[in-house]
Amino acid sequence: MTTTPKHAACAQTDRKGGEKEGEGGGDRSGAPQRPEGMGDLWRSKKMTLVKVSFHSDNARDIIETVGTLDLVELRDLRSGTSFYNRSFVDDVRKCEDLARILDDVGAELSTLKITAPEWPPEDELGANGLPKNVPKLESFEPFVRELDQELELAKDQLKALKSYHNTAKEALHVLVEGRKVYAKAASKVGGSGAYTGASGSELELLPLREADTANVAGSMQIVCGIVKNESVQSLQRVIWRATRCNAVFCQSPIDEALLDIESLNKGNAELINKTFFMVFLVAKNSADKVKKISSYFGAELYPFPQGAAEYSEKLEFAKLQLDEATLALKVQEDQIFSVLSKVSIEYSKWVYVVARETMIFDALNKSDYDIKRSNVTSIEGWVPTESLAMVQQTLTQSEVAKGRTPPLINEISSRLTPPTFIPVTAFSSGFQALVNTYGTPRYREANPGAFCCIMFPYLFGIMFGDFGHGLLLAAFGLYLISKEKEWSKAKLSDMVEMVYGGRYILLLNGLFGAFVGIMYNEAFAFPMAIFGRTNWKDEAGDPVDLSHHTLEIPLDGEHPYEPYVVGVDPIWHHAGNKITFFNSLKMKISIVVGVAQMSVGIFLSLLNHFEYRDYKKVFFQFIPEIIFFEGIFGYLVFTIFLKWATDWVSIGEVAPSLLNLLIMMFMSPSAPIDNPLYGHQCYYSCSLALADGACAQSTIAAACPASCAGDIEHVDTLSPGAPGEAEVKVCFSEIQSQIQMFLLVISFVSVPFLLLPIPFIEMYQHSKSTKSAGHERLGEEDEGDAHGGDHHGEEFSVGDAFIHQGIHTIEFVLGSISNTASYLRLWALSLAHSQLAELFKDMVLGLGLSAKSELGLEKDLVGNIIHVFVLWFTYATWLIMSFVVLMVMENLSSFLHALRLQWVEFQNKFFYGDGVRFTPFSFKNIAVDASDDE
Repeated sequence: MTTTPKHAACAQTDRKGGEKEGEGGGDRSGAPQRPEGMGDLWRSKKMTLVKVSFHSDNARDIIETVGTLDLVELRDLRSGTSFYNRSFVDDVRKCEDLARILDDVGAELSTLKITAPEWPPEDELGANGLPKNVPKLESFEPFVRELDQELELAKDQLKALKSYHNTAKEALHVLVEGRKVYAKAASKVGGSGAYTGASGSELELLPLREADTANVAGSMQIVCGIVKNESVQSLQRVIWRATRCNAVFCQSPIDEALLDIESLNKGNAELINKTFFMVFLVAKNSADKVKKISSYFGAELYPFPQGAAEYSEKLEFAKLQLDEATLALKVQEDQIFSVLSKVSIEYSKWVYVVARETMIFDALNKSDYDIKRSNVTSIEGWVPTESLAMVQQTLTQSEVAKGRTPPLINEISSRLTPPTFIPVTAFSSGFQALVNTYGTPRYREANPGAFCCIMFPYLFGIMFGDFGHGLLLAAFGLYLISKEKEWSKAKLSDMVEMVYGGRYILLLNGLFGAFVGIMYNEAFAFPMAIFGRTNWKDEAGDPVDLSHHTLEIPLDGEHPYEPYVVGVDPIWHHAGNKITFFNSLKMKISIVVGVAQMSVGIFLSLLNHFEYRDYKKVFFQFIPEIIFFEGIFGYLVFTIFLKWATDWVSIGEVAPSLLNLLIMMFMSPSAPIDNPLYGHQCYYSCSLALADGACAQSTIAAACPASCAGDIEHVDTLSPGAPGEAEVKVCFSEIQSQIQMFLLVISFVSVPFLLLPIPFIEMYQHSKSTKSAGHERLGEEDEGDAHGGDHHGEEFSVGDAFIHQGIHTIEFVLGSISNTASYLRLWALSLAHSQLAELFKDMVLGLGLSAKSELGLEKDLVGNIIHVFVLWFTYATWLIMSFVVLMVMENLSSFLHALRLQWVEFQNKFFYGDGVRFTPFSFKNIAVDASDDE
């Protein structure tokens, strides 16, 4: 069956859930990695939209089989229908209710620190990574619901027992603390007669009104209780004012933390610090007022005995009550623990089954299931084209094995935008995550992740270039890789999981950092001489001495030099002009690498145009872009290599400044080049210049006014340099001027070709398609509802076309300049890393190595001990500073700058990043975690 949508515009459906390909920690799911080839990483897999039709009675089994394939992304065929009006809403609600019950059980397991065993175990997994035997939901649903009721009842009983236990504990504290406070207060009011001794037998608790009836008018009243520590001062102040200073407020903090009843009612059961208080009142009828005030502040009030016999009786009763409450509480907790311990054995299995059933019914709600209208149900979904045969075979075999009619599977011709499916492995997942963080590649768009695996570490290595630091970073990456089996299924913290997900990034960053460190011949800021000390020789032909740091390297024919075997000659680390040399070298490397990477990006845009058959962009976007970019910046890279490859000493010329060359190319393109890079034409004689017709050059005419213009008032200045006279010559390069003028002209001419043709071509294409499609609309049905109503396109606008192309042109032209300059961060970060490492080495570690001479230590035992201590201290300081600043801060800085170059400077040449990630309907996405109570 073939379906042709009415609306030709591409659109993308809403999708939720499913596996997220390319996440940094995506390989920790425990599921087997999909096989990946270079072609899979280079472009997303080709997708096919299929429609599966089957009998409605078999709907659940079909969906379950699809979930085991991990190859089909289902489309919602009822996207315009409310969730509450779908066929399986009651089943979804039932599963959600069971999930809620299991979440509560999981929270209790986590509270009691009971670990539920993982399910399914390794021996019960099939070849597809899913459990072989999955129990039915109906087999344990009644037990789970009964468990929920029993658990709620047990929790209510436990809450009541905790409250009762806390009340008994507070009542005992009131008796113990009140005995002391009451006795002291009674002694203050009635003298020593009210408190005759410290022992229990001598204590006589008397009402205060009997202590000194001659001095107290009216009856004495007592209010005592326990209140939170933070409320004591406020309670005392309010009682003092309410009784008009006719109260004695006594308090005593309780050392033991007591239960907060408010938090217990909320389900938290927090322990807080409380204070015992006792208020002695003189005024009549003031006790009720104080009790109301105390209750307002959340105080628990308790009665206090008025006599010794009553006190002893209540004290014994309080202790007995506390023992009984403690025993009852322990029995209840043990009972709950015993029940949950038995439940924990099956808990993970139940959670998995409930989540699986929820996914199945959610998927069924996306089908066109309607038993009232038809007995046939259909689902639609995207399938990788290469896996379509396997999907058909699996569904057919599954139904035939059950004695049923196999489903009917048809490919659908559609203009919908397919999802992007890029399989990843443990190695490529981290790099693909960097790309996906910026945006998911369009369907069949060139994937930057394929190039990120090499380009990103190389950019990082240029900035982090140090052999020692690179090896340490690579070793850390290897350590994380060695933990794959142990950590792949473990629950890690967010920070550790992020670092672990990028373990292969760290490994390659370290390896490329070590490689570039070899090119710099530098390890921990120490110059390396792995391939020999130096190739520079003195007049006698011996290698130049490298024992000092102020060495001047002569550039003349008397000092022979052969290129160093690998990387930079170590002599440059000892030269007085070291900074100047490395600045020039690293700046040029940054430009070369930047132009090369951006050129790759532009050529990738060409491949995208061919993939999408957008040939107008081949001729009027790619060609103008490559001409403009290579005509200016490609030429700059050519001049850099030519300057490096030219032996300026042997030809006796001064190397030109490339910066001045580029400036003059734009500012004065027609002016003669007096210090050319190639195509030198030099004249020492005006007569020879006149004979060769070189007087047309302004520099020759200015140097030979008499010979070229016949101006007898001025003298020719060119001279071959007779003995005792300086050589005077004028050089120019006609071919260099012509080439630069040609490149400049075609670069500027390419800008209008980039700006104007595409909008006009789009106008023509739109008008042509509108006319040809006019008669087809009369016979077509609106298929928006049949396909989820998600592919209605936007109308073509001429103004938008010109604006869009104008923005693209401005962005490319100006961005070519700014992006090239942005690559100079490679030079800046590399120089900063090198100079910081050298600073720590010379100023910290070097101080310890030269401590004897710097501190004037004697060469005796005491001096050696002091030197060892200073050396140990400076080495430890150097180690800590190197780790914190260079291995952590500089590492992060280089990572972020390399990421910016990858995202902006490279990817914006070809990458749109507005695709939708392929999220297949798969049971592999079910994660069971008893500690997760969210």
